[in-house]
Amino acid sequence: MASKAVLLLAAAVVASAFVLGSSAEAKIGELEKLGGLGKLGKLGKVGRLVITGVVPCNTGSLIDIATSPLFPNADVELRCMGKMVAGATTNTNGSFTIEADMTNALLAFIGGCTLVVDTPLIKCNADLKDVGALVSYLQGPLTRLIGDIFHLFPAGFSFHAHVRRG
Repeated sequence: MASKAVLLLAAAVVASAFVLGSSAEAKIGELEKLGGLGKLGKLGKVGRLVITGVVPCNTGSLIDIATSPLFPNADVELRCMGKMVAGATTNTNGSFTIEADMTNALLAFIGGCTLVVDTPLIKCNADLKDVGALVSYLQGPLTRLIGDIFHLFPAGFSFHAHVRRG
């Protein structure tokens, strides 16, 4: 059985190759040529991805969680390449923990995943009637493997207004 370090290095090489490659669609195509995300050998069984954070109840870019009220009972989704792969609901303090398998961790490391909160802001503050979603990229070093767990965090939530058409 290969050591965790060798498997981690292999994951980093694969992720680097995709980052230096082209678009997200091309990256998915390259992964499918390898047999799909679920068939990357033992990489899918190395550990799991854990994402923890706090959701602010506010609008704006890179919302400061230290100065914003927190968002209880908000649905937080981990979306990779546009598809929801895992989710959680914030507790009364606005905190959440999402767990996913290593298949999705690879996509997170190549920038293919975001955290999305579609729960209307009016649910945490009646004055926030804007329609949209809170979105955050993920951050955290590849070396953050602790007991088979990669731990990532929101890079900072920003409000993205939904565009109305018609």
